[in-house]
Amino acid sequence: MRTYLKLLLLFAITAGAAWLASRTLVPDAVPVADSEQPQWYLQLAFFLRSIEWIGLGGMALVVVAGAAMWKEAREECPKIERPTPPVLR
Repeated sequence: MRTYLKLLLLFAITAGAAWLASRTLVPDAVPVADSEQPQWYLQLAFFLRSIEWIGLGGMALVVVAGAAMWKEAREECPKIERPTPPVLR
């Protein structure tokens, strides 16, 4: 489980860094192709947005894989039956 948390943290840092870079480097640029000639700030906005989405997608994949492994480990674990306490009369 520790590996899943490390991967989740890695993808979260990647998505967060891309989001922070896009807000500081090109704050007013919306990544929409609206002209014939590419402009550097729109290209940078596209690039940073794609890295942000890759990080978010990686986080989703890690969460799904971790949940599947957790469920599988819970099913393999033997269930412990606890004895019922004696009734005092």
